[in-house]
Amino acid sequence: MEDSGSMHGGEEIRPLRDADATTRSDPESDPAQREWEDAGSAEDEAATATGRDPDEIPDPEDEIPAEDLPRPEAQPETQGADPEVAELGEDGQGDISPEDL
Repeated sequence: MEDSGSMHGGEEIRPLRDADATTRSDPESDPAQREWEDAGSAEDEAATATGRDPDEIPDPEDEIPAEDLPRPEAQPETQGADPEVAELGEDGQGDISPEDL
């Protein structure tokens, strides 16, 4: 006799058969897939007057609040260079000369 399953906690556990699979062979017949495809995406609907990508257009909410910016005295002396690019000096002071760039 073929084993159709086993008992676990009082419930019979049966192996999955072809008709029991969670995916359908034809995605078009899956109502969730149809709903997903019909919904489109936010990118499809986001039109701008300039035709540019909305992520490239500056937004005032993208600005960093002043209280979150580092204080000037906390930044190393970089003589106008970007602090992220400037190297720290021998003493770790951050003073660099144009020849150091």
